[in-house]
Amino acid sequence: MIFTNLIEANLKTNTIGKNIEYYTQLKSTNNEAWEIIKEGSQSGTLIITDNQISGKGRNGNEWESKSGKSLTFSLIYQPRTIPVEKIGLLSILSGISILDGLKELNINGGLKWPNDIILNDKKIGGILCESKINKKIIEWVVIGVGINVNESMDDFDLNLTKKASSLFIELGQNTQRERVIAGILNNMELLLERFESDSNFDISKDWNNYCTHNNKKVSFKKNNMTHYGLFKNITIDGKCIIESDGKNNYYSGESISDLQIL
Repeated sequence: MIFTNLIEANLKTNTIGKNIEYYTQLKSTNNEAWEIIKEGSQSGTLIITDNQISGKGRNGNEWESKSGKSLTFSLIYQPRTIPVEKIGLLSILSGISILDGLKELNINGGLKWPNDIILNDKKIGGILCESKINKKIIEWVVIGVGINVNESMDDFDLNLTKKASSLFIELGQNTQRERVIAGILNNMELLLERFESDSNFDISKDWNNYCTHNNKKVSFKKNNMTHYGLFKNITIDGKCIIESDGKNNYYSGESISDLQIL
């Protein structure tokens, strides 16, 4: 069970996480977030569940989680000044927030473009940002996060054991989920406030510092075809730079998929 009072005790935010909607079970925290927005919500509302049974991942994939062991939550956010051209950076910012929060618990992870949370070369989490845009104005954003916290190897399907892991598997001990989420939210509010107030804020520098595959050979899919190249870094607007045949190519998170480090 998630104890919301422990989350609140570790929060240092002004708005994010001040309103917590906790459910013992949900199909999807992102879907529930959009329902709450329809009913009338405030920015910073946190939706969290102990058992997400139909979690959403990128490109229509499903995010698998384990009841009582995973951390699955969504944050409702209403941008004030972020232009629609920079909406893709919210996923980048969220990844940095997660790594900053984990670092405060002496957990040093990395990021794989565009939204994978990596620890010891295995995926322990992911991010799914969804938005509602009206007349080129971002009305609402839902930031969905899933992190494998206290799962054992037996909790994963056999086809996932080579590429997925959890904090418990990598660290050899349980981690209090409430402290993890509070640390993430604390850092997320700091970054969002800076992002909103400073139009020149270059968040790509922080992301590149966490990247696990800068200057490494990668494969990826575009238009159902596999391509290869050298991953360089990401740009100030969140696109990745992959060098192929001596030419730098720029891709958004929506334009390619299944990036693999070779």
